[in-house]
Amino acid sequence: MTTDPAAAEALHALSSALLGLLDQGARPPCADGTDRWTDEDHEVRNKVAPHCDDCPICQRCHDFADTARPRITFGIWAGTDYSTITRRQPDAR
Repeated sequence: MTTDPAAAEALHALSSALLGLLDQGARPPCADGTDRWTDEDHEVRNKVAPHCDDCPICQRCHDFADTARPRITFGIWAGTDYSTITRRQPDAR
C-alpha cells in the first residue's frame, strides 16, 4: 500500500464505513456475491455501475478509488468504471 496521508485516510474512511454498514446488518450493492463489478465484459460492468448511486458509502468509495496508490485500474468504484480501456468519466459528486 501507500504512505500517502490522503490515500491512507481514504482507506481508513472506507473501511470504517464498510464496518458501519455491517454493524447495521447492511452491505453495499457491490457485496452481492457476484463478480459483476469486476467482470471482464464492460457491458456487464456498465449495467451494475448505476447501483452505486443508492449506496450509502458511495462517496467514501469514490474518495478511496481516486487516491489509492497504486492507482486502481479495473472495476467499478463508486459508479465509475476504472478499467483502463473503458474508463467512464466520473459523475460530479
